[in-house]
Amino acid sequence: MRFLSHVNSEVDSDRMRRLAYDVQLQLLATMRKVLLGNQSAMGRKSRLPACWLAQVDERLSTYNLCIDNDQLPPCARLNQLAERQYIVHHQVATADSSRVKAYLGLNSSAQYGYKEYLSKVDNAQLRRSLTRSRCANHKLQIELGRQIKPVKVSVQQRYCKLCNLGVVEDEDHFLLVCPTYQSVRERFRGSLPLTAITPLAKLLSYQQQGILARFLAQCQTVRSELLHQT
Repeated sequence: MRFLSHVNSEVDSDRMRRLAYDVQLQLLATMRKVLLGNQSAMGRKSRLPACWLAQVDERLSTYNLCIDNDQLPPCARLNQLAERQYIVHHQVATADSSRVKAYLGLNSSAQYGYKEYLSKVDNAQLRRSLTRSRCANHKLQIELGRQIKPVKVSVQQRYCKLCNLGVVEDEDHFLLVCPTYQSVRERFRGSLPLTAITPLAKLLSYQQQGILARFLAQCQTVRSELLHQT
């Protein structure tokens, strides 16, 4: 859309741009005519002449706008419309998602938007560790069990392999309970609320995100090293 705005502002002052833009308009008109006149052409859309303007036109149509309209809103407004549409789609598509429910268990809110913790941790590796923990993008058995094919391991049988408690290795167990990481917890106990009854969302939302990220990274390092030895 920014490119379209730039072209429209410069096209009348450059003859070659005017010719190129007119060709795109002709291609767009041809595509519209073919697609409207023959619905079966929808299946042949990819074989029609390439036309970047058609992609812009298709996007505008989702907002009930047309590229022929001389009063198109500015790009900033179109970006707002696109963001709003995506948020509505995201809310509807994930309303009953088990993954979203798991995310809510790890975060105080699933509201769309930039997360402040991303600007509180300067180290990229620590920030990545924190993000993966918040999004359940890790290698704990609670997640690995669902990835086993053709039949995933039932949730109740995704046991921790690094202790003898016989419980599921989920985020609560990994960070707050498992005795394997007790020494790591002791090092951070004065800075983080590390008790077995601490809600996980509260821990991950702790104000000192840099300290939390170091704690998560050290736990993950211990786990990786021990599993590598077995």
